[in-house]
Amino acid sequence: MSEDAYGKGTFLIANPVLGDPNFSRTVVLLCDHNDEGSFGLVVNRKAGLMASELFQKAEFLTGYDNEVFVGGPVAQSQVFYLVRSERPLEGLEPICDNIHLGMSWEPLEKVYRQLENPAENLRFYIGYSGWGSGQLAGEMEHRSWLTCDAKNDHIFGDPESNIWGRVVKSLGKEYEYLLRAPVDPRMN
Repeated sequence: MSEDAYGKGTFLIANPVLGDPNFSRTVVLLCDHNDEGSFGLVVNRKAGLMASELFQKAEFLTGYDNEVFVGGPVAQSQVFYLVRSERPLEGLEPICDNIHLGMSWEPLEKVYRQLENPAENLRFYIGYSGWGSGQLAGEMEHRSWLTCDAKNDHIFGDPESNIWGRVVKSLGKEYEYLLRAPVDPRMN
């Protein structure tokens, strides 16, 4: 697959043959991709942590009690967030299909107050998925990942346990055999 077939705003869909347990049956939203490397967030792996536990001192988040997700195995002390909004959001990076990425705490309070329904349009992630220069291209050559354009309804509209399967199905019938691939017990 050529490198121009994927980039910012692409879903990387883990092929069941991918041998890294951090990415078993995951979908990664690619948020940046250039000559220096790639950065993304796993959108379908919960962290087992509630936002209310993580942000106890953020008064404006009182009442927001959704689960936090694991964005990837790198820098799990860092917090990122995705916001679904049809309008541009100051201080956030547009990624695709009404999805915006926040990496800084500063704009969050203003953005939060602008959201019609934060519980449905805001998700937090700890850590990220990263690849050095050429690393993702090498994984693509080994067919570790499938790709498609990212859609906000997969990120925000599906329970996390259904995202990988729904995205695989969206690729077409010729990929549905992947849904029946056995799960390597070492991957859980």
